[in-house]
Amino acid sequence: MKINRQGQAKVLTEQELHDLFTIGLLTPRDRLLFGICLYTGCRIGEACSLAWADVTTDAMTFRIEKTKTKSSRTVAISPALQVLFDEYRQQQCFRFSSSYVFRGKRVGSHFHPSMAHKILKAATDRIEVRGVSTHSFRRTALTMMCRKGINLRVIQKISGHKNLNVLSHYLEVSEQEKEQALSTISF
Repeated sequence: MKINRQGQAKVLTEQELHDLFTIGLLTPRDRLLFGICLYTGCRIGEACSLAWADVTTDAMTFRIEKTKTKSSRTVAISPALQVLFDEYRQQQCFRFSSSYVFRGKRVGSHFHPSMAHKILKAATDRIEVRGVSTHSFRRTALTMMCRKGINLRVIQKISGHKNLNVLSHYLEVSEQEKEQALSTISF
């Protein structure tokens, strides 16, 4: 668990996600920002710098210059994520047009990841969950897909990892999963 910026980000449980999105995160903007991280497995910097031009009705593209691995990838918008987009668009007062989905303080800038960290800290304090960082959504998304039997190569394409070795560091394996795996061995 991540404490004082040390260790791995916590993988969130379904109950923690529910509490975070219904109680912890207070605005449609915040729910959409972290929803993008969860439903696409992207990094917080990729979500913060997402441009409206890269969002269509059914997919979003994380551009080469905005990704850690310097490779673009396109990810489908799930129905659950679409609900968060719709909520944001309905609430969002577009008095100040921006090319970014999440507008920064300065004209022409995007929302800064450090602000996202502060928002998440306040949200997790509200629901009394510790060890969560902005990277928790990426780890949670990738671990959830793996636990549901999604092929690792598919997860790798969604996450943008260059190789499976790096991806494997994101996936949490519980004691119960290890026991279940061992119980399949028989003759």
